[in-house]
Amino acid sequence: MNLLETLMGSSQTKEGFKDFLNRFEEGPPWEGYGDQEVLDRYGEVAHKVSPSDYQQAARDAFGHLSQADREEFGRMLAGQAQSKRLDLPRLAQDQDRGFGDVDWLSNITSQIHQQPGLLRDLLGGLTGGNRETSSAGGIFSSPLAKAALAGIAAMLVKKVLGGR
Repeated sequence: MNLLETLMGSSQTKEGFKDFLNRFEEGPPWEGYGDQEVLDRYGEVAHKVSPSDYQQAARDAFGHLSQADREEFGRMLAGQAQSKRLDLPRLAQDQDRGFGDVDWLSNITSQIHQQPGLLRDLLGGLTGGNRETSSAGGIFSSPLAKAALAGIAAMLVKKVLGGR
């Protein structure tokens, strides 16, 4: 089943995804939904699209974050990947680009996403952030990690529902 079929499966499903997208676009990208909802929405859509659609959604999602937030997220993601000894091309930051570059972030996130479950595992282990941590004892210890997965899911939904 592709993403369009998933979103059009029932009016309740479609409305649930529209509500999720609205909450993402109306507030800070790390607020408005619980950790489990983010994981569920991401899980329902992320593996039902082409790699290029996924990478574009990641790029759009990271565009919702400030430059400082993107840099912080990029450093944390690269650190997690290196600590797990992941061998990913382009993991080392390009000399001309910083960790906050949306193209670098979307590329590296897409590479990690190609290994099912790995991105969620890495993001669940992130710590830090210049905001209060998301729900105590929650899946995401960094609000930026939550914002990344929520944003990717929301941008995939937005593409299928025809933008807004």
